[in-house]
Amino acid sequence: MKKSTFQYHLPDIIAMLTLTLTALLLFAACGGQAGAPPPAVPPATSGTPTGKTATATLSHEPTGTAILTWTPGNKTLVVKLSLTGLAPNSKHPAHIHSGSCTQQGKTLYSLNDVVADAHGNATTTTTIKNVSGGIPANSWLIDVHNGPGTSPADQELSIACTDIANTNTSTASTQTVDAKFRSAPSSSAGQNVSGTATLSLAGTTLTVTTNLSGFVPNSSHAEHIHSGSCASQGDVVYQLNPIKADSKGDATTTTVIKNVTSIPSSGWYINIHNGTDMNNQTSFDPVACGDVVLGK
Repeated sequence: MKKSTFQYHLPDIIAMLTLTLTALLLFAACGGQAGAPPPAVPPATSGTPTGKTATATLSHEPTGTAILTWTPGNKTLVVKLSLTGLAPNSKHPAHIHSGSCTQQGKTLYSLNDVVADAHGNATTTTTIKNVSGGIPANSWLIDVHNGPGTSPADQELSIACTDIANTNTSTASTQTVDAKFRSAPSSSAGQNVSGTATLSLAGTTLTVTTNLSGFVPNSSHAEHIHSGSCASQGDVVYQLNPIKADSKGDATTTTVIKNVTSIPSSGWYINIHNGTDMNNQTSFDPVACGDVVLGK
């Protein structure tokens, strides 16, 4: 007798049902859709930093060296001054005085004007004849003035000073003294400003906060981010909010700048100026400067 269709295909049907059941069990064990990607990683918390940070240590400007050489044969004194951090293209009278930077005396010798280039750097050499006693062990100082002249008082203000200390006072041999310009006299109000700046980039928003002390009480000052460095000044990149010192000469200011894509690893510095008029040399005078260093 001929088999029914059901009977003829029964073994095949049983095999198919067995495979289907196995697939369903595997599907359930995998937790849902076959071939589905693993669960997404949870998003970062709101406290995770989204930008870069940098700092700048702000200290006195200008800085530099004075090298004095006295020759016994012709009793000639040669004075070479090298400074950085001056106002670009500025001119500054300079002198040797008696006394010290803390207690200045009369002018002994006038030196050639210190003339800065477009980057605020200057080197000048003066030859003085008939200096019979050589370089004294102490009681000399070299003063660099705000300029371009010495009158009125804001131009005469000393912006850099160094004491001269000679350990070889023998007039039988050549004398050489190397001195450093690191500060202005304490009597130069507002010239020894110091502090810090912090820069924080979140997305494309840059926040710059400066904390400073040493200003003339209640005075106002311009500040900028420049390209270059304190030792080789460049153009303004961003103008920061003006500084207003309090009755103690301290100041804190914050500036928020939009559309900033990055803080460079080098090539930015922050300049603090003596005043707010950038067309006036004595007001432009950089009283503090700091190279921007990118955080790790």
